[in-house]
Amino acid sequence: MITSKNIFHHELIGLYSEVVKSSNNLLIGINGKIIDETKKTITFETDNGIKMVPKNVSIFHFLLPNEEWIEIDGKILVNRPEDRIKKRYKKL
Repeated sequence: MITSKNIFHHELIGLYSEVVKSSNNLLIGINGKIIDETKKTITFETDNGIKMVPKNVSIFHFLLPNEEWIEIDGKILVNRPEDRIKKRYKKL
């Protein structure tokens, strides 16, 4: 089960997320279901279509399956998803 302590070792696709801060003001407020993730971007399925957001300039809120919200800086997520899942993390 995905928790705030092990989210880095799980797949983000399928989670609901929202961009809460970004150096690009046009990205703030984009929310929806994550449908794809690459090394540098997260792709959302929103009410207004599909939106691609760069990870390194954004801070995200993720809704976990246990209805808990967690905030993660996208700079931490900049990595290929398959490499991020294997990587060891110190406490953040």
